[in-house]
Parts: sequence; structure tokens; C-alpha cells
Amino acid sequence: MGNTVRKLFLLVCFVSFVLSACSSFYDEETKQLGPLPEISCVAVLPTAIPVAYGDMHTAAAIEAIRDGSTFLDSVMADELGGRPEFRLLTENQLDAILGNPWGGVLQQVRDIGQATGCGAVLETTLSKYRERVGNTMSAEISAAAAFSMELIAVESGTVLWVASFDESQKALSEDIFSFNKAQKRGFRWLSVQELSRDGLKSRLEDFPYFQKAVGE
Repeated sequence: MGNTVRKLFLLVCFVSFVLSACSSFYDEETKQLGPLPEISCVAVLPTAIPVAYGDMHTAAAIEAIRDGSTFLDSVMADELGGRPEFRLLTENQLDAILGNPWGGVLQQVRDIGQATGCGAVLETTLSKYRERVGNTMSAEISAAAAFSMELIAVESGTVLWVASFDESQKALSEDIFSFNKAQKRGFRWLSVQELSRDGLKSRLEDFPYFQKAVGE
């Protein structure tokens, strides 16, 4: 039952987001879509995997992306877990809240808000998670990771803010404009955990409620 509810929530959120957000979403790393309401806290959902993912990838890739979602949850906990203005939910907690699979996305967002006391919901969806083949000095295949994030208002169900990350690490000779990024990373090939952590932390730096306590 929990998986069914979770999948329906993801599917409806995705359709709603595509219809409401501007088409330039994937061309920008982060984007605020409207005025931000004053809220007491943000409910942070566990990292999700696209509903159709299992139909398009191998068993090994599915296992890898599941490991990736668990890893992103741990990074999210490291970055947000100690702050009272963020309420991090586990899969079991989310399944318990989303008891009605037919309530619609707005009702489900409101259910999350009511259960947590938060005015907005942050969802992260991981769509790519490929480990490096090689080592830090030489890689036959580079690490790759991709995810999207969206902040949904509990009251209206509208998307307030979006972010995306999609990178397959390249050699500096292939992308001369990435010198500063390569220098920051120590001119080495990253593991997929290092790459995805770097991506998530950089997006959270632009998260509108990250720099100061919610409600200030």
C-alpha cells in the first residue's frame, strides 16, 4: 500500500510540476518561481526514484540508484537534520501520512503539512547515479549523477522553487570552462558519492530557507 501511495504522489507531482513550471527549468540550476510565504518549517521528504525507472534500466542500475537515494538522504540529514526549521521524514513516516492514494497531490501535500506542522514540502527525485570506473587519477568511465528538487507550498499546492543537477564529470581538457570547479575538487576524478554530495550541497546553498531560520 505504501509503495502505491508513494508512486501516485510522485506521478501526480511530476505532472503538476511540468504543467505549472516554466520550460527553462532544466536550463537553470535553481529558480524561484514566485513569492515565498512565511512558514514555520519545511518538511523534507526522502529522496524519490522516478516511477518509470524500473522499466528502463538494468537490475544493477536500479540497485545503484536505490543506494544513491539512501546516500542523498544521509547528505540531507547532515546538512538539515540538526536544524529545527527542517523536518526530515523517513519512508515509513511518509507512508503512514499518505494513507489515501486517491486524495490528489494537493490533499497529500496538505496531509504532510498537517502531520508535520510545516508550510512547505521539499521533494528530491534522483534519476541518475553511476559510479566511476577507475580511480582518482584515471577513470575509464566517469561518475554521473542527476536529480531535481522542488519546494511545494502546503496551502496552495503551487511550486515555489525548483533546482536541478545533472553532471557526468569530464576531463579538464574536454571542458576548459570548468577550471574553477576542477581546482576546487583537487583535479581528480570523483566517486559518485562525492559528485552527488557536491551537487546537493551546492543546490542547498541556494535554497531560499537554508541561509536563515524559517520565519525570521
